[in-house]
Amino acid sequence: MSRFNNLSEVVSVMRARGFVNTFSIQHQQVYCSELSKAISPTQLTLLERHVVPLPSAQSGQEEVYGFRTDDNQLGIMTNIYAEYDPEGFYAVFRQCLKGQAVGAWS
Repeated sequence: MSRFNNLSEVVSVMRARGFVNTFSIQHQQVYCSELSKAISPTQLTLLERHVVPLPSAQSGQEEVYGFRTDDNQLGIMTNIYAEYDPEGFYAVFRQCLKGQAVGAWS
């Protein structure tokens, strides 16, 4: 299991490993700005989940997810949307396929 100290560290390592796209949730779908398209959550497979602490001025933690699309594009999504619309985030997230996950699952 990998341990990261902050969000930028985990994103940097994941980008170097090929997770070059950024996924965000918009209108009950996942949107990728690099690919300029919406992706159905059912076309995403969760590969990794990492939990990192928030900056010292704040308490709590952030989550970073690594996904693969049906056409083998790798991308990153954070749980930031969950702060604004937790029900919407988890409704979309539950539709994603779960692969053999790597990372901080415990």
